Amino acid sequence: MKHQLSWPAGDAQLFLQAMQEVGSMGGIANIEPITMEMMESIQNFVLKSSIDLNHLNGIKPEDLSAKISDRNKREQLLQILILIPYVDMKVDPRMVAIVDNFADHLEIHPQTIKDLHRVRDNHLKRLLIDYGRRSLGEFLGLDSAPKVIKGVITMFHQAIGDRSVSERYQQLETYPEGSLGHTLFHWYRDRNWALPGEKKSTSELLLNHDCCHILGGFNTDVQGEMNVAAFQAGLFDDGFGFESLLEVILDFHLGKAFSTVGNIIPPSTGAFHPNDAMAGYEKGLACNVNLIKDLDFWLEADQPVLTLRDKFNIPASSEPLLIKP
Repeated sequence: MKHQLSWPAGDAQLFLQAMQEVGSMGGIANIEPITMEMMESIQNFVLKSSIDLNHLNGIKPEDLSAKISDRNKREQLLQILILIPYVDMKVDPRMVAIVDNFADHLEIHPQTIKDLHRVRDNHLKRLLIDYGRRSLGEFLGLDSAPKVIKGVITMFHQAIGDRSVSERYQQLETYPEGSLGHTLFHWYRDRNWALPGEKKSTSELLLNHDCCHILGGFNTDVQGEMNVAAFQAGLFDDGFGFESLLEVILDFHLGKAFSTVGNIIPPSTGAFHPNDAMAGYEKGLACNVNLIKDLDFWLEADQPVLTLRDKFNIPASSEPLLIKP
């Protein structure tokens, strides 16, 4: 499981200099205000540093790679650099080229680099197909052909109605107030969502994602979906979390209608707020279990949400326990 990395002042400055290099396109452009906000939020929530950003120079990829050798730090740094072209909503090819140069010198080439190229080239259909295939395994646990077939059958069966499943979830109303199960029941009912097994439900495949909303303290509006995606980016140690964050950025920051279905949550622009998103990312990094892959809902359903936050080391939320839609 991923843990928060320690970035001493010298390494933190190198991290920010790399962000400066990408954001300024190698020093030929002024950094956009939202990119500066991103640098400030990374400093606050990831680096825990207090470096003066107003007098910061960029750093060339070859110089950075000579000074940061730890692979985990290289991976985290590069994933943040990959986000920068999206932040100002332009995905400028010149900026992407600089990110590529950093990837080459750091010798890190995550899937999100390929995703960035496809967004740059507007090959979103190809990206959606590839992302969908990977998410079946990473996000939904359907990592083999038999599991995919079984998962699709289960999803269809529950969507048309499965009384044995629905009755089990309806019993959550009787669980102790403040427990994960009781909160999940009212979370669905407050939003007029069908519980798993009820007609038109999304089945149990998204159950752990919904638990991330509750345990992390994120609503289900556009802003909440953005911030819970950043939270999930902190949960995964193989880079897939950043892919799921990219999905939401494309939908709700770039307005690309990448994966939203119909008008359930229509695409929109400008929903990536660095301070809020990186606060969510920090929570995900602090969490001591990957809630998407490893949370056993029925094992924990009768436990108080506040107890589970302590158990999983999720920082306290200022939001009410049961957030209203």
